Amino acid sequence: MAFVFSSRFYWQAIFIIVFIFHFHSFSQNDDISKLVLEAQLESKGNFFYFEDKLYTGPVVKLHSNKKKAETYSLKNGKLHGLWKEWNLKGQMTNQANYRNGKLHGVFIQFRPDGSREFEVNYIDGLESGSFKRWFKNGKLWVDENYFAGKLNGISKIFYLDGKVQVQSGYQAGKKNGLENAWYDNGQLRWQVVYENGIIKNKLRWKRDGSPSNQDPPKIF
Repeated sequence: MAFVFSSRFYWQAIFIIVFIFHFHSFSQNDDISKLVLEAQLESKGNFFYFEDKLYTGPVVKLHSNKKKAETYSLKNGKLHGLWKEWNLKGQMTNQANYRNGKLHGVFIQFRPDGSREFEVNYIDGLESGSFKRWFKNGKLWVDENYFAGKLNGISKIFYLDGKVQVQSGYQAGKKNGLENAWYDNGQLRWQVVYENGIIKNKLRWKRDGSPSNQDPPKIF
């Protein structure tokens, strides 16, 4: 089973990611013979059945090389609890929590080296709370907040050296208030005033600090 995760991170035209569901943190050497295989389940709507009954318990899905692809659990036929996904090499790629069939808690995506690429919090299937993405060197790249599935509050995008590249304000998913952006040399690049997602005023500067008449570019 696959889950296409679409959110503001994928608004950043760099990433489109496909996810799958899980429950237990077993190691690759654990005995999986006693677990129900995903192939044995039957889905009807949003529910999963095993031997014609709503299934409660752990499930495992295998790669073609017989290593685990996913582990997760169901409660009364719905995803409930911890989910993990591994690649063919046995490296964990994603981890999430579910409650009554919906994402609930922290969703984490990992790089092959085991470091976190991003994490975001969910409440009842909607992004709510912190979203963070990191560079490969572990430094913070994006720091945002969500409420009820929409960007809300201060959003910051950083350069690799830790300096702020863009700082914006959001309200219910729309830019609101002052947005500032800087060049990597610290020079102010643009200032834009938003009201409910609409630009009310804008100024832009060149790297040397002289005025520029160009519109602010899109970062993602």
